[in-house]
Amino acid sequence: MPPLHLLVDTADSAAIRRAAALGYVYGVTTNPTLLRRARLRRSDLDAWVRGVPDPLREIHLQVLSDDPAGMVDEARALHALDPSRVVVKIPATAAGYQAARLLGRQGVPVTVTAVLSVRQAVLAAAVDARYAAVYVGRLPGGRWDLLRRMLAAVQPPRSSLQVLAASVRTVGDMERLAVLGVPALTLPPGLLAALPEVPATREAVRRFRADARHL
Repeated sequence: MPPLHLLVDTADSAAIRRAAALGYVYGVTTNPTLLRRARLRRSDLDAWVRGVPDPLREIHLQVLSDDPAGMVDEARALHALDPSRVVVKIPATAAGYQAARLLGRQGVPVTVTAVLSVRQAVLAAAVDARYAAVYVGRLPGGRWDLLRRMLAAVQPPRSSLQVLAASVRTVGDMERLAVLGVPALTLPPGLLAALPEVPATREAVRRFRADARHL
């Protein structure tokens, strides 16, 4: 079984560099809201992508167009910014699935985003998307059962689609998603940085240091 992929959810360049330095972060995910918060415009994306540190293996960038042709054109331009790392985010709409199918045939990796139902995940697998980004915080009641059913619906060998859990806000949710077998998670910078912090571990290390002074 491949390792769980952790991605940082931000467009802030300084936060991305700090996340890359942690050693366990696989990539970065963004969306138009995060780009706006970072005061980035489309014209800034080329330089911004080039500034993403090399240890991060994926950069998820979202299209802004609404129609399939516009999505495809925009996605190709985004992918060309760094073909080895850019994964293009396409919304889970009828137009989005059309665009995703065309992009897959052109070798452009796709994340179908804003997936909130089993059927949307199944459709993402049907168009050969790499990921289905599931907004965990926006799922209706019984979200853990819904996630289990999503994972069962697209599990290998039926599909190579990976469920990417987004909008994860607590360490407890992160751990539960990992136990469920979700293969990829995107978390905000602060939560990612806090993952190693366990009070009992900190106390054990303090004791080791105290004893080391007597060696």
